[in-house]
Amino acid sequence: MRVLNRVLAAVLALALLVGGVVAVAEIVLAALRRPYWLVAHDQWTRWLATHTFATGIVRVILIGLVLVGLLLLVAGLRRGRPGSLTLPSDQEALNVTASRRGIERTLSAAARRPDGVSSARVRARRRTVRVKAATRLRDPGELSQRVDEAVVDRLTQLGLAGSVRARVSVSIEGNR
Repeated sequence: MRVLNRVLAAVLALALLVGGVVAVAEIVLAALRRPYWLVAHDQWTRWLATHTFATGIVRVILIGLVLVGLLLLVAGLRRGRPGSLTLPSDQEALNVTASRRGIERTLSAAARRPDGVSSARVRARRRTVRVKAATRLRDPGELSQRVDEAVVDRLTQLGLAGSVRARVSVSIEGNR
């Protein structure tokens, strides 16, 4: 979500910058009694003079702007995936963390250990770890259970078994 927020912020900042430059240029042109550049301010003035807040189109535009603002607010306040996860420590004063990507790599290696697993992808979040393993076996049998056990064992070794829940799925790769 961090990437989406950054792209959204950059696009919004660019739109506000361009809008501000156009507004300043139009104001200066209007003050100098020159013809408009992009925005026909005389037509806007007439339109605004004939419409009030009680007009339907004005209300629709304002409601749309409020909804866009609320969506941007929710996108900005939503917590993303953590950069690191806190690991348990024997000493209370010691704070031990591991990077999310490091945990994903070690869990991916653990998920690939059982025989029959050809690849594994892991996504770690605050409370859950999603493991997607792939196999070339026609009948995976209990492979999902073995992958789940391997991942839970690794989480136990890291001390995360009680705080992070693993969700494992195994899919069969198609013939290539």
